Amino acid sequence: MPRLFATRRQRVLLAIALGIAVAVPATCAWLFRDRVFHGDPALDAKTTVAPSRIPGAGNGLFAAVPIRKGEIIAEMGGKLVFHARFPPAERGYLFAAPACAKWDLWPYDALDGRVHGGRASKINFAPRTLNGRETGFQNARGFTMCRRPYVAFHATRDLAPGEEILTSYGPLYDYDFMDLPAVRDHFCRLLGEDCATRYEWEP
Repeated sequence: MPRLFATRRQRVLLAIALGIAVAVPATCAWLFRDRVFHGDPALDAKTTVAPSRIPGAGNGLFAAVPIRKGEIIAEMGGKLVFHARFPPAERGYLFAAPACAKWDLWPYDALDGRVHGGRASKINFAPRTLNGRETGFQNARGFTMCRRPYVAFHATRDLAPGEEILTSYGPLYDYDFMDLPAVRDHFCRLLGEDCATRYEWEP
């Protein structure tokens, strides 16, 4: 009885066939994976969504229970999208994943948190400094991961129930809303700063 795969050519063909059998389904599963994913629902008990205290900011995220410094507050979640397909006015909820996640996202390059995102998408901005003074308004910081959910936020200090969660969006974000008089007056009043003649801030 002849032996199967006795020759080198037969063994090479077998290896190729096995490689295709494994690689094709895995590649298809990766390319056609679920584009929408959510943050950890267990985190939702820590926060509540309510109208922000910042004028014109819409909803914000608030601590529902005491949150300790360093605890995870919320994850981003969202839908994998192409950044360039969104007009600039609609890019406010797009998050860029870190470089180490590039191949995990491919062919997409951004997360859209507007509809499908976790509660991290509700965290509003507050300036780090105002007229050269540290504000202390920011109480959360985002960090990135190489796998889903890619973006999450942790507390930078202890948070009391009812406290609005605020962060920085980084140096490249378009902060045009900070020029609105109502927003300017809100932050200046909170800090007890006279912004009538000077209004400078840093993210």
